[in-house]
Amino acid sequence: MADTAPSPVRVALVEDHPATREALVRLLEAFPQRARLVCAVPDAESFLRSGKLKDVQVVLADLMLPGKSGSELIAELSTSAPELRCLALTAFDSEQQVLEAIRAGAYGYLLKDEPPERLVSAVEEAAAGAHPVSSRVAGFLFTHTRRAPAPVTLSDREEELARALADGLSYQECAARMGIAIGTVQDYVKRLYRKLDVSSKKEVRAWVSIYGLRPGST
Repeated sequence: MADTAPSPVRVALVEDHPATREALVRLLEAFPQRARLVCAVPDAESFLRSGKLKDVQVVLADLMLPGKSGSELIAELSTSAPELRCLALTAFDSEQQVLEAIRAGAYGYLLKDEPPERLVSAVEEAAAGAHPVSSRVAGFLFTHTRRAPAPVTLSDREEELARALADGLSYQECAARMGIAIGTVQDYVKRLYRKLDVSSKKEVRAWVSIYGLRPGST
């Protein structure tokens, strides 16, 4: 029988602290069947110039980078390379940093002291379309959502569209998933953007991450 084992996830690491970068490189290289490090660079600008964007599935981005910050890098990649899954990687778990990273388009938020197995699992989850977060960050998100209920309620169709846009689908792909014409999708998008008071897919993804689906429902 042919070997059907999944290929290792192709990973880029953007971390400015040399010792931390080297430790993370060693960690990823210890799981060659599950993760393949494509590049490890000290700043956002180096990664954007590297020509490696098309070779990468998941980007581990430190938030406290010199020059362009990690959140700024994530926001740029969310627009220019939406197929990439960006994971915010930081030593801090402040509310402001969590929300800033999520609003920028981060697919997940991990602390640097995660156990090695958890970090590699998070990379695999992100590549598969999930949204891994540190348990401490997850606790904050639940608390934040409870104390800040969503200001609007979405219809079933609007919820379906919001989920599709948050998954990074194009309008054509949304139309195929929802079984409607692309012109109808465009009308729904305009209505959804007005209701959520957003202007981009990145902001829809952040809204879904912060408030969840079925906002305002009981």
